[in-house]
Amino acid sequence: MQIDIMLYVAEFVIALIVNALLLGVVLGWTKGENREFGDTIITALIMAIVNLIPIIGCIISWYIIKTRHEQTWGGAITTWIVLIIVYFIILAIILMLFFGGLTLLIPTLPI
Repeated sequence: MQIDIMLYVAEFVIALIVNALLLGVVLGWTKGENREFGDTIITALIMAIVNLIPIIGCIISWYIIKTRHEQTWGGAITTWIVLIIVYFIILAIILMLFFGGLTLLIPTLPI
């Protein structure tokens, strides 16, 4: 039981750090400000919490990106979408390198 909790916490922390690093990179592409690691990790943490709220969570995430990183609404939405795309590309590469393909992500149907 204790090990399970520790694994969940470790997974959350690793995902948070990766998300913060990717957010800094994507903000550079979309001309965002405040791209330092401290700023992006706080943004990633807030986004992780508000994304638990269905539908409204993504709108709140856009607002957080807009206000914390001095972007327009269009820039915030673009940053959010590109962040998700880059995150899934990295996930697909990791699955292909370490687990032998995308079958964990896209299961095949038996014929």
